[in-house]
Amino acid sequence: GAGQLFPDVPARNPYNLCNPEGMGIDCGLAQDALFTNPNFLVQFGQRWEDLCASFGIPLAGCTPATFGLLTGPIGPIETTPIVAVRGDRNRVMSDVGQARYVFGVHGDLPFMNFGDLYNWTFDVSVTHSESSGQAYRHGIREDRLELSLGWYSSTHTPCENDLGETLAADVAPGCVAVNMYAPSLYTDVIGDFATPAEREYLFDVRSFDTEYRQTTVTAYVTGNLKELPGGPLSAGFGVEYRLDAIDSMPDQIARDGLFWGFFADGGADGQKYTQEAFGEVELPLLIGATPLSVNLSARWTDDEFNKPAWTGAAKVGWNPLDSLLLRATWGTSYRAPNLRELFLASQTGFLNVFDPCLIPEDAIDPITDGYNPELDQREPYIMDNCRAAGVDPTVASNGGFNVYSVEIARGGQTDLVEETSESLSLGFSWEQPFTNAFDLQVSSYYYEIDIKDTIIEPSPGFIVADCYYSETGVSAFCDRIRRDSDPTAPLMNLVDGAFINRDQELARGVDVNVTLERTVTVLDRPVELDFEAIWHRQIEYSTLFLNDDGEPDQNFLHREVYFPELKAQMGVRASYDKWRFSWRTRFHGRQVQDDIALDEWSDVNGDPSSDTCQGPPDDVLCRDVGDLGNYWLHNASARYEADTWSVLLSVRNVFDEAPPQVDGTEVLSANNTPLGAGYDLWGRTFLLGATFRIGASE
Repeated sequence: GAGQLFPDVPARNPYNLCNPEGMGIDCGLAQDALFTNPNFLVQFGQRWEDLCASFGIPLAGCTPATFGLLTGPIGPIETTPIVAVRGDRNRVMSDVGQARYVFGVHGDLPFMNFGDLYNWTFDVSVTHSESSGQAYRHGIREDRLELSLGWYSSTHTPCENDLGETLAADVAPGCVAVNMYAPSLYTDVIGDFATPAEREYLFDVRSFDTEYRQTTVTAYVTGNLKELPGGPLSAGFGVEYRLDAIDSMPDQIARDGLFWGFFADGGADGQKYTQEAFGEVELPLLIGATPLSVNLSARWTDDEFNKPAWTGAAKVGWNPLDSLLLRATWGTSYRAPNLRELFLASQTGFLNVFDPCLIPEDAIDPITDGYNPELDQREPYIMDNCRAAGVDPTVASNGGFNVYSVEIARGGQTDLVEETSESLSLGFSWEQPFTNAFDLQVSSYYYEIDIKDTIIEPSPGFIVADCYYSETGVSAFCDRIRRDSDPTAPLMNLVDGAFINRDQELARGVDVNVTLERTVTVLDRPVELDFEAIWHRQIEYSTLFLNDDGEPDQNFLHREVYFPELKAQMGVRASYDKWRFSWRTRFHGRQVQDDIALDEWSDVNGDPSSDTCQGPPDDVLCRDVGDLGNYWLHNASARYEADTWSVLLSVRNVFDEAPPQVDGTEVLSANNTPLGAGYDLWGRTFLLGATFRIGASE
């Protein structure tokens, strides 16, 4: 469907429904006529009587005028229609092309076969790839729409610009007055303008051309350095040069965001080189009579926009027994920012953002229409964070509307530093050696991954929450929020969501894998049985930011929603003749909501106004549900496979296990069902499928 179009129409626009000087009426008198209509008062019914009684006014003498609801004539006023126009911003046409060229030479190096050296080869290659794309989108030009509505005229005359507004050269020519209240815009969910001339003038094309190029030159040699008791000592060495370039050029409409309600996109333009040298050796050793393999590797990387760095890895595997392998790995990594993260030009758009520093609707006194601190349910630390950011939370107000549209800026940053990491894993793999009746393998690994300076693109919601909901008052994101200067209404006018380096991301956990295979005989035919189980326990998953003063802003996410501490998969499969049976079980452990709400009656963003739980004394028993319990999901299938055809019957969610129910203000959900957390949303589902092979040959 087309996007909504809701432009403000000037008060004296001739088509404005609330312009009595043109084709409209005086909407003040129209509202008074509604309020004094006997049928309206009857429909208002008991609520009107309760309103009068609450102020001690006899119903006989209680009228809309008593409460100042009658305004009298107000003359022309600005209005806002809400429509959708056929073909407005909802279709994209694109042309994409790709090409890749490879040239290489591979051969032996016989002159290096001397002494202990032997079996040396080389490989040199040049690869060049190009990807290009053009995208086109039709939509309504905002600058043309504003001229056609009369916003550039002191008298709100359409297509007149006596205010001296600087306009693009293609705005004024062909301008026609547009009637935003034409019946053709409202007869269907998606309407159209009254005349072809209006449509031809307002619509334009937004185009984008993007080309990405990469050239890589690689050369390496491999061979054996020496013969060791455990086997040959092999090695490989090489160098690589890579040049990446992006040229993403928007037209003026895309660059300046000229479509109504559509973001500006400056594209991306830049290139960088990366040069590397690397080496790897494999050492087959012996401890007594038991083999010990050691693999060592190192890489030197020089990126044009980042300082050079060394990375390396060490892998050790030891078989103290034929059935037991002990393994340990350690390594570091290096990832320089990519072209998009470096060169993405400024993009802007608008999103609705919740502002916790504005007086909430529940804290506005219904009698005085002013701030009542006794009704304010915000926690003191949130109020302190707002004050530290220069906002007085007892004065700043948007009439009770804490959610409003804010401009969001995104873009690349050439001062980003490279991502680095250090990882460690320790584990074993054991195969039972006692009998040939079945095969059993058990393996387990502990891992720890520590990533420094992760490159992320923070969302507006994350930036606002991290700034104002920190109980320690420490946040690295408050300087990314800009506000209006009016102290009584310091609304956010820009949130900077450009790429940034996260100081640290740490993950630790344990994996356990078990596989069992056995063959039994049933009715003189073999039945192959397979069992597999995978358990994963997340010990820690945390992120760390440092603010400008070096103070830590740390978040522990394990055991929270989307990060269960325990996860498991188990499966059993049986194969008999042409039949295959399987049963698989998936387990999600309990997940606990992050405790950032104001109190147990507020939603996860700390907004009590959007919740039904208002707290004591009226609904003490009301509690939000933001925790997810243990969840088991079982799937089964049976397949019969003949020579040329097969039939499959499968059942998903065999026991019709419903996902846990949560409060939608606590966890992202639809109909109280959490989304994106791995739960089955369909219930028990059957699938019957058949496959036929026609003309099959040996």
